[in-house]
Amino acid sequence: MPLLSRSTHRRAREAYHAARRLQSHLIRQLRYGGELRRHCAGQTGLLLNIGCGPLTREGWVNLDYQHSAGQSFYFDALDHLPIADGAARHIHCEHFLEHLDYADAIEFLKECARLLEPGGTMRLIVPDAERYMRAYCADEQPFFEQLVHLGNHIEPLTPKNRVCNHSFRMDGAHRFGWDFETLETACRPLGLTEITRSSLNDIAEPYRLDGQDWWRPLESLYANLRKAT
Repeated sequence: MPLLSRSTHRRAREAYHAARRLQSHLIRQLRYGGELRRHCAGQTGLLLNIGCGPLTREGWVNLDYQHSAGQSFYFDALDHLPIADGAARHIHCEHFLEHLDYADAIEFLKECARLLEPGGTMRLIVPDAERYMRAYCADEQPFFEQLVHLGNHIEPLTPKNRVCNHSFRMDGAHRFGWDFETLETACRPLGLTEITRSSLNDIAEPYRLDGQDWWRPLESLYANLRKAT
């Protein structure tokens, strides 16, 4: 008989990993917390790439929880962005918003609206919950067959409901599924009043930062937003 029950072992493992995450978070805050503020101080017309991951570009302020020297600045989306009101001309945010609980996502979007200059623009790209649900209801097998290894899942995700669940949950990394209606409802009260559906690379060249992986246009919702003047 094992020394610890399965339930106790799982909770102990969760507590251990939570402690490690807290330690890592505190180290990041202490080591990198002031870099973004110093870099952006006094600047306007900024191009912000928030939740950039490895998708960085010169001339942009690339922000991610994983700091990369010379590539991206550390940023935790639960915190206030240390950038002045109206300092951003454009914000790119790709496959990031779904990692936040709905309430935290609303606070993050409020921050984005605050940062944008009047008439400033934002591009939001997220997994499209509506696309998954419509495909499920229509039993659209070709759609699901292309996504059986979604998120680099080793074991094929079958039947189709497992693909849906993996998109919505991603082993705990995803916290909320967005569709266009929900996104529009969330953004309009924040002053992001011009909201249009979009598609891969459907944006002016200076702001074209979309990831080009084959799966992105298959399962993503693309939206272009503009702050009221």
